[in-house]
Amino acid sequence: MRLPADFRQDDFELLARIAQRYYIDDQTQAQIAREFALSRPKVQRLLERARWSGIVDIHIQAPPGLNLDLELELRKAFHLTDAIVSPSRADAQSQREAVARSTAHYLVQHLRDGTLVAVGHGRDTGEVPRFFHPAHGLDCTFVSAMGGSPRADAPTNPNEICRALAERCGGHAVSLYAPAYVDSAEMRNRLLEQEAVAHTLAVAAQASVALVGIGGTDDGCTMVRNGCLSVDEIARLRSEGAVGDVLGNYVDVEGRLIESPHRLIALSLEQLERIETVIAVVSEVEKPPAILGTLRAGVIDVLIVDAGNARAVLDLDEASRSTQHLPTAPRRDARLAGTQTASQRR
Repeated sequence: MRLPADFRQDDFELLARIAQRYYIDDQTQAQIAREFALSRPKVQRLLERARWSGIVDIHIQAPPGLNLDLELELRKAFHLTDAIVSPSRADAQSQREAVARSTAHYLVQHLRDGTLVAVGHGRDTGEVPRFFHPAHGLDCTFVSAMGGSPRADAPTNPNEICRALAERCGGHAVSLYAPAYVDSAEMRNRLLEQEAVAHTLAVAAQASVALVGIGGTDDGCTMVRNGCLSVDEIARLRSEGAVGDVLGNYVDVEGRLIESPHRLIALSLEQLERIETVIAVVSEVEKPPAILGTLRAGVIDVLIVDAGNARAVLDLDEASRSTQHLPTAPRRDARLAGTQTASQRR
């Protein structure tokens, strides 16, 4: 403990006595204020001074695998509402299950009757229902936030994920009967004019919670694997700086939207920004650039990730800012209130 040079003995004693009353004796600030003839705001300031001066040193005995420091770093670096970092695992499937388990637990803690949840696609998102076991029924509605793909495994399609989550809690599922990508912009426009498609997307846009994955841009990424994009298309997106996507919306490493083929049927980044709590779940080892770009886009509120990716993203963020002299990530509410959203910068 290193106290300021001008710290007097009587100040030291007063702070120690007040800290003892509050942290050890469980007295309230009002009780302490009466005992020492101080105001409650004065007691609060003295307790804060005891913390930063080192008189009070709080130690939390966390269980093995809990990464509180990494979670704090992520929240501060990207102005997140919350960050959950699961322990690292030896293989990809075990890692995916660990992150999915953390996500399911987070949903159980935070979903309430009447919550409308927009749901994306992918292997990480699709693993969540396996571990989603609310103790009591939840009257929640899960709605697809993007189209699916006939080539995708059932657990990774948004409609199937919605149905599985709804079954686990006794809730409801709203499906989007359209592919994620269609053959042309003209076909996309025609589909969006259909009441069934337009209605489902309108419902998803009104959600208060969104559960999404973060996709990559390698030739084996979900969008290519499921036949939504060709290898040539994903290569073109990479050449234009794309590092990852959310709901098929691609961004570069600085969070700027990359123009993608006008064939996507999904919520836009602008619509996603307006959802109160957007939860991103991600575990694959190749994802740090994609995670960083998505976080910088300002559309994620809660990141649930493995320890390896968490550390890699923080290191990548620090390295890129030091070389490019970038400012710290803007707060999400500031972006919404600003003159331009990510979608408007296209």
